[in-house]
Amino acid sequence: MPKIEFQDIVNLYEEAARTDRRLPPAYVKQKTTAWVDYRQEKMYQHSYHKTELKIVPSPRQVERWWIASELLRIFIDECDMRKLIWARAKKIPFTKLGRIFGYSRHKIKQKWLEEVAFLRLCLQLAQTDPKKNKKIISIIDKIIIRKG
Repeated sequence: MPKIEFQDIVNLYEEAARTDRRLPPAYVKQKTTAWVDYRQEKMYQHSYHKTELKIVPSPRQVERWWIASELLRIFIDECDMRKLIWARAKKIPFTKLGRIFGYSRHKIKQKWLEEVAFLRLCLQLAQTDPKKNKKIISIIDKIIIRKG
């Protein structure tokens, strides 16, 4: 049975934040005008308009993003703590988070550490009884990134 570490959870949420930036927007912007698409000549394809490179997330990244959001929904009750974990995954510094939540940077870091440790403890406790929590055990297997 794999043991889940503190850094595994931090890495999961950092990857989920990166994946969240790569996902398409929830609402597609409407087009105000419609133009007929013309085929460009070969020599003009890359000269006038800059090509936009889009990096789309892989199915594995989307699955880990979904797991991260589900773990927040299942185990963390307070909305502020969910926002804190997600904001820290986006690499927002503790000083700015302290101003947002109304605490000092030391207090907000302590709250973040407590919440991630609580999440790790909940996953470890769910891992002890494999018959009841098959879904949680499969989630833990997907959280832990094996090296090698």
